[in-house]
Amino acid sequence: MYLAEIFARNLRMRMAVLDYKISDLHRLSGVAVTTLMALRSGDNKGIQFLTIEKIAVALKCNPWQLFDEDMNWTAYKWANKYQGGHDNE
Repeated sequence: MYLAEIFARNLRMRMAVLDYKISDLHRLSGVAVTTLMALRSGDNKGIQFLTIEKIAVALKCNPWQLFDEDMNWTAYKWANKYQGGHDNE
């Protein structure tokens, strides 16, 4: 599996766990909707480190987790507390 596919799968899974839509992720991260849609589908050609960081902060996770092929988001309950201050959003 390619990194783009792993990232896309983890992005979709984490968004589902948090019940986020693309519009929610856009609002929280500041990343363009078209970019988020391409990343979610795996159609991206590249991604900047700053974009990964913005998405990870919005998703309350660590950037490396978005590239982890074996990431189990359902078992990762403490992730909702990561990046404190986002719990009320």
